[in-house]
Amino acid sequence: MALQQEIWATEVQENLFPHGDFMSRAKDHSAFINNITVHLPQSGANPAIFKNMASLPVAINQRNDTDFTYSLNNYKGEPILITNLEEMQNSYDKRSSVLGNVVRNMGFAIGNQTLYAWAPSGASRIVRTTGTAVSTALAPGATGTRNALTLTDITALKSKLDNDNVPMEGRILLMPADMYNNQLLQINNIQAFYAYNMPTIQNGKVPTLFGFEVMIRPSVTVYSTAAVLKPINDIGNPLTPLATDNLACIAYHPDFVSKAQGGIKVYAQEDIPQYYGSVLSIEVQHGASPLRSTSVGIAALVQQ
Repeated sequence: MALQQEIWATEVQENLFPHGDFMSRAKDHSAFINNITVHLPQSGANPAIFKNMASLPVAINQRNDTDFTYSLNNYKGEPILITNLEEMQNSYDKRSSVLGNVVRNMGFAIGNQTLYAWAPSGASRIVRTTGTAVSTALAPGATGTRNALTLTDITALKSKLDNDNVPMEGRILLMPADMYNNQLLQINNIQAFYAYNMPTIQNGKVPTLFGFEVMIRPSVTVYSTAAVLKPINDIGNPLTPLATDNLACIAYHPDFVSKAQGGIKVYAQEDIPQYYGSVLSIEVQHGASPLRSTSVGIAALVQQ
């Protein structure tokens, strides 16, 4: 079974994030894992610059770097029983199907956890929506209306990254599907701008906006009414959904967020007599973190 488990582990690696393109838009620190912790040197203060310095010699200084660390989380998939009778009666390969289902669910959960790890929590990193009050995009359990997003709001996100001196190339705007479909695509200026771009009309895609590559996902993050990031469960959903919760988009540059993936393990116990079948499960180590404690290079657009 060692060879078969190795093949399955490779399949898990290849298919863990089939709908998580944003996961590849981050610094990959997998090579810097020590046990379950990522260790990276954090640069100290930049050296001073002097104009028309007349007094020599100039005092010598030294940069003091610090150790930037974050830990990996351990994710376990629920063990699944596949009976021998099911394998004999089903025309498709149920083992591959079951493993694929577990992998997709785990990938979605890790993606959620990654976004909550990246999401900023300070008020200085947050923009609030300012459009017309609508009920077209609400957080789980939320009721009432929220201000729709506007192009001005997205410009405010751009301004925050501009002021952070973030590179213009490579910026990402990750949006919840409901906000993208029911609000962004309904903005008249968006419709007019792409009016003669037939692929955009046919595919319903706004590829770039104010320098951001626009990406969508069923869910991104949820904040409280006070714009505080909600605590989440193992799947990455809010622990206590409230009627006053708010959806959010995240804007970031890949140079300011990170992720690391440790080992992937597939467990398989064949032909267990008392179960008349085999049991499969998987285990993955994964972690994520902003690269600056101040969340420079990351901003959130939160409903209001």
